[in-house]
Amino acid sequence: MNTPASRSAASDARVLVVDDIEDNRILLVRRLARLGITRVAQANDGRAALDAIRSERFDLVLLDIMMPVMTGFDVLEALAAEGRIEQLPVIVISAMNEMDAVVRAISLGAEDFLPKPFDPVLLRARILPTLEKKQLRDRMRAELTRKQAELAEARSLQLSLTPPPYRDGDFSVDVVLEPAREVGGDLIDHVQLDAGRHLLVVGDVSDKGAAAALMMARTHALMRGLAGRPDAATLFSDLAAVAAALNRELLAGNQNCMFVTMFIGVLEPSRDSTGDAGRARLDYIRCGHVPPFLQRADGLIERLGAAGGIPLGVSDSAPFTASSIELAPGDRLLVLSDGVTEAAAPGSDGAQLGDAGVEQWLALRSPQLATLVQTVRAHEAGEAASDDLAALLLTIPTSNN
Repeated sequence: MNTPASRSAASDARVLVVDDIEDNRILLVRRLARLGITRVAQANDGRAALDAIRSERFDLVLLDIMMPVMTGFDVLEALAAEGRIEQLPVIVISAMNEMDAVVRAISLGAEDFLPKPFDPVLLRARILPTLEKKQLRDRMRAELTRKQAELAEARSLQLSLTPPPYRDGDFSVDVVLEPAREVGGDLIDHVQLDAGRHLLVVGDVSDKGAAAALMMARTHALMRGLAGRPDAATLFSDLAAVAAALNRELLAGNQNCMFVTMFIGVLEPSRDSTGDAGRARLDYIRCGHVPPFLQRADGLIERLGAAGGIPLGVSDSAPFTASSIELAPGDRLLVLSDGVTEAAAPGSDGAQLGDAGVEQWLALRSPQLATLVQTVRAHEAGEAASDDLAALLLTIPTSNN
């Protein structure tokens, strides 16, 4: 084998030759030089070999078995215990050519086993492909590390789009967002509008991962753009028009046919004659999204299941219809993505948390979104999350709060 890839791997390689007999080391160094491998270190026993491996980077170790201080088997066991054997290929070259020795060396993680005296042609046939594979694996690890760093940065950026909690005397808004993967497709936002009105948004992009995250970012930018328009006060008085505008934009250039389910609400609080927090009106539209849970002050739970329209990005002729409800002091509105209700338990049945699980959580005296996440994770019982999770909790305080 004398391909450009093998020559490149050989010229760049750093090799450690481990043998207690100097003549054997000298012979191997000469053979390596004929292969174009000139960066070679030597160790005369297993202990010295481990010290060298721990302090320097090597691409290949040529290891004898029968040595003083530490045998080659001891070296392999130590490399395995330290997690190095998966990244550092080891070729055993030993006079112990019995099958038991070969099996033991391979089982401990050795890449190959060559008997002494070694055949130069066979040595070449083993070393060059091993170095080429090592170089390829290193490149793959470096690329994976780079992509993981990019995904971690993207996750941080995505989570930074989630607004902080909001508090005033009229209402409070709490939010939580947890992508199932590094990045996800759930969207959550709330924005102050004019005259005390507050915009509430929860969305869920079809699919998961990077593509869904980009679609989510686009949707988030479109919604923020609408909220920042000079005519936002008029526009958000007609949520059907807001949904239609978003739908038109999301249809444009949507070759992957991705869609977004979304809840859009505009809260307009009011105060009673004493100046205390009073009733509030919530205008909302539900575009294919999970019906929110409305818990009244007396504990009764309703669902906002009014048909507002199909998910955004599906059809350019989709009609959208908004609805309104009155909220009283002590009422709570929970808007979430289906990553909560469809969280599955492990096992063949995969029972979902469902509406009943959410209602049980709402029955807590003072439900907090952190405990909702704990409820979901407990239901999944340690299994990896199958979907992104997003939730928004709107609370109208009682007059004595």
